[in-house]
Amino acid sequence: MSKSKELQLPISRIRTIMKSSPDVENISQDALYLITRATELFIQYLARESYKLCETKELDYKQLAEVVQTSDNMMFLREILPRKITVKEYKSIMEKKKENKDEDEDSD
Repeated sequence: MSKSKELQLPISRIRTIMKSSPDVENISQDALYLITRATELFIQYLARESYKLCETKELDYKQLAEVVQTSDNMMFLREILPRKITVKEYKSIMEKKKENKDEDEDSD
């Protein structure tokens, strides 16, 4: 069995993502395989850690976001997987930002 048959993620998709970076020119087959495998292992780790927070057998965004927000080694994903908030909470946050901005302008 070839190495690529052992993978769950499509190598072509990983190659496309990697080539979207302006810093990447050539990607060897070995590097592509290793990056794909590392990505799979990362996804497994994130899912396993998130599943520990589940009260049911369903894994959803809430658990993924909670692991990212509370784990120091997931800090790089905090802007990508924020905690969900309600529209009411969002409006309250935006109102506070507006008030702070108005106060800053008044103090100038």
